[in-house]
This record gives sequence, C-alpha cells and structure tokens, in this order.
Amino acid sequence: MRKQLVLALGLFLAWMVPIAHADVMESMEYVRITPAQPVPPGSKIPVQEVFWYGCPHCFHLQPILNHWLAHMPKGIAFTRQAAAISPYWLPQARAFFAFEDLGLLPALHDKFFNAIHIHHEVLDDADTISAWVAANSHVSAKRFRLVYHSFAVGLAVRKARAQQTQEAIHSVPTFVVDGRYRTNPGLAGGRRQLMKVVDYLVHKAQRRRKPHA
Repeated sequence: MRKQLVLALGLFLAWMVPIAHADVMESMEYVRITPAQPVPPGSKIPVQEVFWYGCPHCFHLQPILNHWLAHMPKGIAFTRQAAAISPYWLPQARAFFAFEDLGLLPALHDKFFNAIHIHHEVLDDADTISAWVAANSHVSAKRFRLVYHSFAVGLAVRKARAQQTQEAIHSVPTFVVDGRYRTNPGLAGGRRQLMKVVDYLVHKAQRRRKPHA
C-alpha cells in the first residue's frame, strides 16, 4: 500500500511540473497590441497600469500592486495612467493628472482610492474633488480647481484617451508592457495571477530586445 501511495504521489508531482513551468499563452493570458505603441527610449521595460479611481477591481488590486512595486525587479520603468475612455471616468482622470501636476500623487493616490471605496465619499466633479484635496493636502480648493480645469490637464486626458484607444483598452485595471502586450485580471485569471503575467511579459520583452548571437 505504501509503495502505491509513493507511486501515486510521484505521478501527481510529475503531472504538476509541466503545469508549473508552462508558458503563459498569447490570446489567453495576454494579447499582443498591433501595431506596437512607441515607448520612451532607454533599456528599461515600460510597464503601465491603466486604472480608474472609481473601479473596485482597481482598488482591490492596489495592495497586490504595491507589494509587487516594493519587490520590482531592476530594469522596469513603472507608470500609472488614468483611464479616460468612458465619460464616467473623466472626473477622476482629471483628478489624477492634476495630482501629478501638483506633485500630490505619492501622498494622495492610495488615500483617494480609500476615500471612495472605504469611506464612500462621492468625489465625482471638480467641486467635491477640490474640497477633498484641500482637506487632505496643503493645496487650496481654489488652486486645485484651476489646475483641474487647466489646458495641461485637459491635454493629458486627451492624450491618455488617444493612447488607450490605440491600445484597445476597454476595461480596467489593464497593464501594458513595452507598448506591445496587454493584460488584465480577466485574461490573467485573477488579481494575483495578473502580476505573474506582467512578470512574464517583462521577461519576454527583455528577451526580444537582446541582440541575437
């Protein structure tokens, strides 16, 4: 009986090994962006998260993403971009780009998520968002409102919308790696699997960039 158990365990482990080392599959866990989008020059692989502050899936991803960022391998240039495809996303998209313009993003990014999803604050227009910023930073509501409505923030929103259209992004959160590969929790099979797929795509992009011997 013991030999049978050992044999069965051995067969089980042998069956598991190919699954554990199986490659991520294109069109299942990720899709290729055609044509590939231009990326900043340099040796680092750009990884971009496209998100919406009002999205519960984006909110629940943040602890996992923050852990990944804390242990992120060298050679990655990570950025965030507010989703701007849907009209419903635009107030928070403007908020994101205004945070960036004022240097508030590191301090307010997670806090803004928490205000919406934990404290259930309604932050969906210039007045409510400006009042919230004034209560949570050194920037006055008046100053924030000016930046929120500024030409620069409007231009950033338009550029984001154009880029996301080119990349065929229709849901959030979505990750774009090296301007060539797109994945999201639905494709990857969940939030935790998502970051593993991102790692795979980074390695794929690194291999593609290496000159052939």
